[in-house]
Amino acid sequence: GINAEYGGVHNAIVCNYDGLAFPKVMGNFDRVLLDAPCSGSGVVSKDPSVKQSKDEAEILKIAEVQKKLLLAAIDSTDHNSKTGGYIVYSTCSVLVQENEWVVDYALKRRHVKLVPLGVDIGRDGFTRINKYRFDKSMSLSKRYYPHTHNMDGFFVAKLQKISSAVKTVKEEVNDKSQTSDGEDEGDEEEEEDEEEEENCEEGQNVPGVLRW
Repeated sequence: GINAEYGGVHNAIVCNYDGLAFPKVMGNFDRVLLDAPCSGSGVVSKDPSVKQSKDEAEILKIAEVQKKLLLAAIDSTDHNSKTGGYIVYSTCSVLVQENEWVVDYALKRRHVKLVPLGVDIGRDGFTRINKYRFDKSMSLSKRYYPHTHNMDGFFVAKLQKISSAVKTVKEEVNDKSQTSDGEDEGDEEEEEDEEEEENCEEGQNVPGVLRW
């Protein structure tokens, strides 16, 4: 299609499958780009109706689909690929529930890790905001805001697949009990509170569920 042409893709196969079917239909891809269906909250300036057409229940329903699609994308990726093993997750939404929350869900259920995007522009993803607490590596993801970057609002995260094994509940608990750098947790929370307050002052605050 026209998007592939814009992206410089000249060798492509177009499939009309549900994204959730890909691990079974075909897989072992070197790299996967998941431009997930979303609320479109990042493009409200183009489509103001998004404010009225999406409520809390709808946002949470969309997030559940995004979680399943991201797991399917990970399961479709070849972790042994010498040229890839990467998954890029993106949305045109600025809501935490469709972004950090979804990526954090995948981190707890698959052997993947967040890696740098290789771009300087953009704000770091949230590691905590309001009631949400995410993996500290979430800062490697990027957020973009219309009022700050003069473009549509969106989110992007790059993950590297380490293994095809599925994480067990025990592994997930162990992951939660470990801190990334061994610093005192109380000090970390105090610093993060300051960061959250600064983000709120700059207009970055994304609420517990939904606010425009």
